[in-house]
Amino acid sequence: MISNKKSLLALSVASALALSGCFSDDDNNVVITPPPEPTDPVVVAPETPAALAFAVSGNVVDVDTVDIVAPATITFFEDGEPTSNLVNVNGDAITQITTEDGSYTFTVKEGANVGIVTAVVAADGYFSKSFDIDLSNEDSAATLEAELALVSKGGDEVVEASVSESVTNATTASPVTAAAAKGKAGSDVTVPAGVQLRDASGNAVTGTSVSLTVGSADPTSSKISAVLPAGLSAGSTTSIKKPVGVSNIVMQDNNGTKIKQFSQEIDVSVSLPVATLAPSGDRTIQTGDQFDVSSNNEDTGKWQAETNKATVGALNAEGTAYKASFKTDHLTFFTLSRSVPICTQGITVNVTGDTVPSSGLYVSMTSADASVSSYLRGGSTSKTVVSASTSARYGISSTATARVVIRDAAGNVWGNASSTNAEVQVCNGPVSITLANPIQTTVNENVTVRAVCSNDTTVTEVIPGAIVKYRSSTTKPFRTAANNGDGTFALSALNGDVASYAVSVDPRISAPFTTSITPDGTDETIDVSVACDTVTGS
Repeated sequence: MISNKKSLLALSVASALALSGCFSDDDNNVVITPPPEPTDPVVVAPETPAALAFAVSGNVVDVDTVDIVAPATITFFEDGEPTSNLVNVNGDAITQITTEDGSYTFTVKEGANVGIVTAVVAADGYFSKSFDIDLSNEDSAATLEAELALVSKGGDEVVEASVSESVTNATTASPVTAAAAKGKAGSDVTVPAGVQLRDASGNAVTGTSVSLTVGSADPTSSKISAVLPAGLSAGSTTSIKKPVGVSNIVMQDNNGTKIKQFSQEIDVSVSLPVATLAPSGDRTIQTGDQFDVSSNNEDTGKWQAETNKATVGALNAEGTAYKASFKTDHLTFFTLSRSVPICTQGITVNVTGDTVPSSGLYVSMTSADASVSSYLRGGSTSKTVVSASTSARYGISSTATARVVIRDAAGNVWGNASSTNAEVQVCNGPVSITLANPIQTTVNENVTVRAVCSNDTTVTEVIPGAIVKYRSSTTKPFRTAANNGDGTFALSALNGDVASYAVSVDPRISAPFTTSITPDGTDETIDVSVACDTVTGS
């Protein structure tokens, strides 16, 4: 394009010379002044990228505080294999993103036809989890917002414990046991003596010591569904697997190699409260009941049914819980479940009251039945949070209940399905919520993102393809600014009582950076300094 501009400039000069002849008219002898020679060199405005036709944008957050979790690593899979269909905003192929500020953006490779991708998210101090992101983009929106919420290992209603032991020739000399218990959450695992420890490919590990970590969540709280990897019941049409207990087990040697297989079976048990319903669903559990066991590979996001079932043992001395135990020859995330009827209607949320701002709002549904996050676009009055066809994928049963809250990206609550924050039925008709903007002083403003030539600041060009995000605090998630298509970006529902907002700009023609704006309703310009090309008149 630069060479084209140069050619056009040269052509215009040549045309002017041709038209002027000897710079006089032959009849009247009037001297015609020639056009000025172009100043050499001429600085040419840079080419700027067009707006992305589609992008996925979001944040990794703490499920309780909605604060960002950073750094976090997001690894993408399609049907258990690393994806080959995703690219970053510059078109480079990606299978993984590390979020330095908690936010991420990616898009789909040109020509690719992508439906569901699995995003496996990991961060220090948090339970890893896989999420399903539907990229079919049925409403043809330019930006799909996808919030990825993790559960802190130090939070309420979850527990984790670790042990370390020496090994010789990848073999345990004595039993290695890790046990974790807190409140109603509990699980333990024992690797017997004489067991060879192997990696995912079946090779003996080479370390001289190993760490064994086991974690669990209270099965009566929303944490059990919040830590559960996505897609447990995907593909089912009549029923879903309702988790009654979970165990997350990670073992690795001192070289950092994960131990995934064993030469013989090991023992795992999960604590189940006395009020847990039996697999039949018509009574509470008792010794001898058996639950189905499923496992999720955290390195691929794939679920599989285990051959061995978990058998309920004796009631504990306090009379509060049983332990359900099973054997396995590999390590991963395990869940015990019973079969319950599926929600055939899906879940819809209807909103009234204040208007959803153009930056959108999040729908958060949490309970022991399911944890689902969805997004209300600006101006929306209704949202199908879970369609009838995806009820199985999200684990929605016919009797599912949940706390349904609508909030903005910063966690400010705009509406609640229950005035007491109680759980409501979500599968027997639309959930109605009245919205009320919780921000006392709300302002909107546009920012123009403009490339300014560092070698001639009078030469500028707007950047319609920039990625612009904004937030009010370094601990809160970014919101993606709506792209107006002309180099301006809409920052909506700003809190006018906040001194400044951080604005993250990825110009896509130079390195991303962060600046700030004052939320006073006055439109602003953000300049991006770039070294521009030069051309001459010949």
